[in-house]
Amino acid sequence: MSAAKPSKKPEPATSLRRQPAQARAQQTIQTLFKAAAQILDKEGEGGLSTNKVAAVAGFSIGTLYQYFPSKEVLVRAMAARGQELVVKELERYLTELETLENVQQIDGQELLGQAIRILLRGFATGKGLSQSLIRLCWSLEKPEETASAVRQVSDRLAIFFERIQHPALQSPSSAQMFVLTRSVIGTLRSASLEKSPLLGSPAFEAALVQMAWALLARQEMDTRSSRV
Repeated sequence: MSAAKPSKKPEPATSLRRQPAQARAQQTIQTLFKAAAQILDKEGEGGLSTNKVAAVAGFSIGTLYQYFPSKEVLVRAMAARGQELVVKELERYLTELETLENVQQIDGQELLGQAIRILLRGFATGKGLSQSLIRLCWSLEKPEETASAVRQVSDRLAIFFERIQHPALQSPSSAQMFVLTRSVIGTLRSASLEKSPLLGSPAFEAALVQMAWALLARQEMDTRSSRV
């Protein structure tokens, strides 16, 4: 008896069917994303379906399925795009600071505050993605995808603090940077999923900045306690 030929593996239900390489395909993807966001804002998660997204975007369902085999894959692709935008905005901010001759003169807490605000908008309150969409993205997240984005943020911040040598901010250890980034983004994740009324409040942002400051501020030696 001849050995049975191995059956072709089914296409994973969590990956894009087609990679949008050309400009026209990229535009199609963005139109689908925009349509999904509009539906989600108006009707909530229960009203979001691939058929509705295709109709609102003005495409056939077949066109949508060329890229996204399911609603979940569509939402995760939007989440990945959102994370990419956050990382890029943070990169722009840090690169700009690194080129300033007087960066050491900028108030340390204000410097941290702007970085926190970028993460806050990107992972919770919304910039480019609405709060409802961010919440859905968190509910459908794949831990390894989130971990990758957090590592990018952590690695870039570590390089930044090493480069600027700010008199009020130390170059954090690997442990400090791990705790800081996972604490901040984990807090944003929880606040988003819980629909916390704290989101967008000055008190919430201030608490995040205080936590970052507690970990990163240089500790001045108390000369009195060092005396023998």
